[in-house]
Amino acid sequence: MRKLEEFITDSQHIQTVKNLKGKKDLYLVGGTIRDILLGIQPKDYDFAVSGSGIKFARTFARKTKGAFVLLSEDDDEARVVTKDIIYDFIGLGKNGLLNDLKRRDFTINSMAINLDTYEFLDPFKGMKDLGKGLIRLTTDESIKADPLRILRGFRFALELDFDLNKNFFKLARGISLSKIAAERIGYEILRIMSAPNSYKKILKMDELGLFIDIFPEARKIIEDSYLWGHSLNTYYAIEGLMREGFFKKIELEFSRYFSVPVRIPLLKLAGLFHDVAKPDTFLLKEGDVHFYGHDIKGARIVQILGYQRLKFSRSEVAMLRKLVKEHMRLHLLATNKELTDRAIRRFFRDLGDDWFGAMMLAWADGYATAGWTRHLETVFMRMIELKRTDDAKPKVARLVNGYDLIALGLKPGPKFKIILRELFDLQLEGKIETKEQGLKIVHEIDERI
Repeated sequence: MRKLEEFITDSQHIQTVKNLKGKKDLYLVGGTIRDILLGIQPKDYDFAVSGSGIKFARTFARKTKGAFVLLSEDDDEARVVTKDIIYDFIGLGKNGLLNDLKRRDFTINSMAINLDTYEFLDPFKGMKDLGKGLIRLTTDESIKADPLRILRGFRFALELDFDLNKNFFKLARGISLSKIAAERIGYEILRIMSAPNSYKKILKMDELGLFIDIFPEARKIIEDSYLWGHSLNTYYAIEGLMREGFFKKIELEFSRYFSVPVRIPLLKLAGLFHDVAKPDTFLLKEGDVHFYGHDIKGARIVQILGYQRLKFSRSEVAMLRKLVKEHMRLHLLATNKELTDRAIRRFFRDLGDDWFGAMMLAWADGYATAGWTRHLETVFMRMIELKRTDDAKPKVARLVNGYDLIALGLKPGPKFKIILRELFDLQLEGKIETKEQGLKIVHEIDERI
């Protein structure tokens, strides 16, 4: 255990805790040890301490001027957040270290080292599993104690590039996550879908029935083998686009869009549920199948999934909703007989920063449907080139604003946005060059809409 001992000796974070322990027994435990042995710099440090973990954490927070966070009074667990690291403490009470390790999720997280004697404790053979690259439950009761461990297992397997052992799937089958806090589920889903090669694990999660369990509002599409198969293929296509292909060639825009890391899992999630409302909008008309309005209704459903089932932030739900709501728009633009610059500019204006994600979703949707995307790529490049040209120009000030409309006797309302957008499009196209020219056609536009 030389590697562990050297790390502990050199770690200012660990030594800071050790210097404040007094006569208490103190152990470094859990994921911190796993990361050290794998050569990963720990992002937080887990400790088990004799006596009360909460009391020790309060003292540590006061001494280090960190923020104290109570994690669980029943488990005697607390956290201290400092400016550069997170410390978690759990009290051993009368139960002892073995019981603490036994209640942990996976064997690779159930190791400990005594910070006085450097004795290494590995009662569940986590070190062996670490060497094999294996995720194995500490006990058969582990998942029942906390069903979220199913998602954590998939997440660890993806992030560490480890395998889940067969017993994991056997024990996970039939276990519901319905009583688990939505924000905990949302956190794990984002981490899982952030992984670059998550598709195979997504299929395994689907086999276990996890998506129906987590997203009951999506039950109809999940139970439709054809529609759900298309949705899974769309997810797969998006994941492939993150590695190579058409959008990787648009390097500047690609890098700029995904400089916000959470956009990666949100785009994949939008791909998985972009057709969620199709079962509700199915219509057979003159021998043809239609799904009128499935994009609009789907946006409302994913908004429920985002807020209620995953407890995402407002901005995260807004992105998810926008991508689903607009996922048909690019298909329509690409098949129009005449695609105007005005329609292109309107697309970019309406989508904001998410125009890039919308293009990726449309491409993946098209690929999953027919495997044919050349027409999309041609149209996308024309659109992007126009945007680049417009972005390179000095910012254009509107010739006509809302106050001008009020001065003409119009009442503020939803029409204002439409009128102003129409005038601005005409301005960009060079069809009006002065405020006076714009004001002359305001009433004409008002009557038309």
